[in-house]
Amino acid sequence: MNGDGTVHARRLRKCYGNRVVLDSIDLDVKSGEIICIIGPSGSGKSTLLRCINGLEEADRGVLQVNGEDLGFIETDTAYRARGRKEVATQRTRMGMVFQSFNLFPNMTARENVMAGPVLVKGVAKKAAAARADSLLADVGMAGHGEHYPWQLSGGQKQRVAIARALAMDPSVMLFDEPTSALDPERVGEVLAVMKGLAERGMTMLVATHEMGFAREVADTVMFMDGGVVVEQGPPSEVLGRPQQPRTQKFLKNVL
Repeated sequence: MNGDGTVHARRLRKCYGNRVVLDSIDLDVKSGEIICIIGPSGSGKSTLLRCINGLEEADRGVLQVNGEDLGFIETDTAYRARGRKEVATQRTRMGMVFQSFNLFPNMTARENVMAGPVLVKGVAKKAAAARADSLLADVGMAGHGEHYPWQLSGGQKQRVAIARALAMDPSVMLFDEPTSALDPERVGEVLAVMKGLAERGMTMLVATHEMGFAREVADTVMFMDGGVVVEQGPPSEVLGRPQQPRTQKFLKNVL
């Protein structure tokens, strides 16, 4: 595992033109903590994860992952931008799982899992293949290494995507609505893999509409709407006894 598995944000702000999509976001995630981010579509959940992953650059605020300023380094007098290689190294310490799988269609499941270690870390192909097979077995995909994405169900693709992210030995895993593109009968198999990661102490930030998962697994539930954090706390509080009218209205519609 690379890094200490912590995420720290202060007054994080992100705009697209005149539209504010993240406004003064504060976030503290301890090593091994599970944060479930809930809220309506367009509330800023995905953008927050993409900023943490480095796919998007915040316009303002402080963002540290694994104890380091993401994309920047502090000097005696100011911040300077990190070089492209430094940023790429930082990003390898975070695994990202998207709702649309994003597997390489021309690669088998095994080759998809091998790609990062071989191409980014320079791991020998034989060692990477053995590690890939082990990870595929861990997510319930043993025996599927030679299958191409078109031969797999949505749930199977997502489990391969999780194995691919884990192949880089991340200290933080980010999940952006990982079950939203799945048939209902496939949702459980992906959530089971995620629960297994939580039990093993992986730091996880999960944007999700799966309230049962959030209630069972999360240490903290964060409700976002309109680019701001409206309410956050233990699942028993936010999901069971929400204090803010916006949270109450949202949960009334989804529970």
